[in-house]
Amino acid sequence: MAAFLLVHGAWHGGWCWRPTEDCLRRLGHESHSPTLTGLGERSHLAHPSITADSHVEDILNVIRWRELDDIILVGHSYGGMVITGAASKVPEKIRKLAYPDAFVPEDSGVSVFAKRSPDRLARFEAQVKNGGFLVKSDLFDAWTDHPDKRRWLEALCTPPPIGCFRQGATLSGRQNEIAERHYIICDRNFPSLFHAEF
Repeated sequence: MAAFLLVHGAWHGGWCWRPTEDCLRRLGHESHSPTLTGLGERSHLAHPSITADSHVEDILNVIRWRELDDIILVGHSYGGMVITGAASKVPEKIRKLAYPDAFVPEDSGVSVFAKRSPDRLARFEAQVKNGGFLVKSDLFDAWTDHPDKRRWLEALCTPPPIGCFRQGATLSGRQNEIAERHYIICDRNFPSLFHAEF
């Protein structure tokens, strides 16, 4: 059986993986779905200096203190940047990387938004121009057209700090030591920022 470590995207939290975790555990797998700092049940910890590197540290701490090894590390959307950053620090702990509709950064510290969607980053910057630092979601329509699921998302999603989008995760290059990778592109969002990766 496998140890899955599931990393959510921006605006979400570990809560979004509940149905997936139920399935994995029924199949006998170990599953962990932490919430990144400043989001979900950890939204009270939000502050302006949170970046993708802060979230990489969250995942590294889960790996360390839960004593995880031989991990299948999964990152959805923004979570792809986070898992790549974590993989660059502890590739020896990771068996596979999986990117469901996720960013796959190539350049250390470079914001994927700045590189692939500067207009969207500009919209995020406009939201915080008067001294704020939290960015509201602009994707509810892209995530689902099911009214109950949309209400669920609107109730639980929280705005992430702008720093998560201004800079990318710091990469050592060691993430390339992990040979087994899986990329999942969801047609619902076609074309999306993720399609430029492949």
